[in-house]
Amino acid sequence: MAPPAPAPESLHPAPGQAAGPEPAATTATPPVAAATRSGPPVVLYTVFGFLCMGVALWLVFAWTGYKDRYSQHSEGWHLGATKMIEITLVRDDKKNLACASDRSFAGTHCGFHANIVPWGPGPDRDVNTLQPFNTVRNELFLASGLWFAQVLRDPLPSSRFTVVCNYHVTGVLKNVSLRWSPTGSFTPVDQSVAVGTLTDCVIPQ
Repeated sequence: MAPPAPAPESLHPAPGQAAGPEPAATTATPPVAAATRSGPPVVLYTVFGFLCMGVALWLVFAWTGYKDRYSQHSEGWHLGATKMIEITLVRDDKKNLACASDRSFAGTHCGFHANIVPWGPGPDRDVNTLQPFNTVRNELFLASGLWFAQVLRDPLPSSRFTVVCNYHVTGVLKNVSLRWSPTGSFTPVDQSVAVGTLTDCVIPQ
């Protein structure tokens, strides 16, 4: 025979009787608070590090004269480089184009001093006279020796044509004025311009 079930009152402590021990309450630290106390996140340190490196590189380039060594051109236009370029011309450019500056590079110089006094006999008689030219990609540069190429000593086309040459970069000129016609005025340019010599010129067929 089964024992009798305890009365409902026996499931609760009698008045005045001490209750059993309560389980200890645990306090967990919220993840966000824990992350806050651990310090700034790693991403913040990484961004700060990149900023410091960028400032350091800028200071190094400024100190070594980066702007004086490289002109404002596309890749490949740097000191000592030899670059194959295609130049757009008309046959009268021999007398139309001129630059004015007191600077010289490896013996080459503009056809005029900065005060517009002629310097040398001109590009058709002096292989070291610099002139301004543009590539077919509209890249401005200064060069000497073009009109001494054998291919340009023959009768030239009456319309605009192009010449492909090897361009040897010997310097960069910033303070220079350019003239694009014999009766035009010299106008200062607002960018640094590559200086060099032209050799091995051919007219594309």
